[in-house]
Amino acid sequence: MRGRGASRFAAAAGLMLLPASALAQAPALEARVDAATLDVVQPVLRQAVVDSLPLDALRAKVFEGVAKGAPPDRIGRVVAELANEFRAVRAGLRTQMPAMRFADGEVVAATMARRQGVPFEDLAQVWQARPSGASLEVPVTVLGELVRRGVPIPDAAGVMNHVVRQQIPLDVAIQIPGRFDGARGAGSPPGQALAEALRALNIPDPPGRGRGRRPGG
Repeated sequence: MRGRGASRFAAAAGLMLLPASALAQAPALEARVDAATLDVVQPVLRQAVVDSLPLDALRAKVFEGVAKGAPPDRIGRVVAELANEFRAVRAGLRTQMPAMRFADGEVVAATMARRQGVPFEDLAQVWQARPSGASLEVPVTVLGELVRRGVPIPDAAGVMNHVVRQQIPLDVAIQIPGRFDGARGAGSPPGQALAEALRALNIPDPPGRGRGRRPGG
């Protein structure tokens, strides 16, 4: 499964190779962040490198706080909380799949899915459905978005397992939430809306779910 969505966090992979001492010299960080904020966030970012956390996403959170005019201590607190969240999710994924490698974007997507209550077991099933080398950033993001929109977790996870196994192109898979929203706006309940979204995108039905069946009601 390939597509533009798969490369959104490509820059993060390069940043993860930076030694901790290089963080203070990163031009983008110094150019956009004041000294007081740098003092607060640099220890968090250094530890993120050590722990293989999504550094680019943490830096983006720093920039967001600065843009909003948040005080340094508040920015530091929010970034530290996000780092801890990434750390916990990465640990949970590794508990389920000790030998698996997780890209930064996949950890971020899994964190968003976990916020919606998706169990690690369901996330692991998506990983187990993955063809070798395929990115799961988009499928896991879509899983979380479907659950956020009211699709029951088993239905959303089952559909995304199927999407991954069938190697549906990422630029098609990423349209599922939008198509779902359109069907919901027309009055369809969540299960029917999901079926209509798949049909509109010419995604084959998951095993055991015919065109007439409405998952989740």
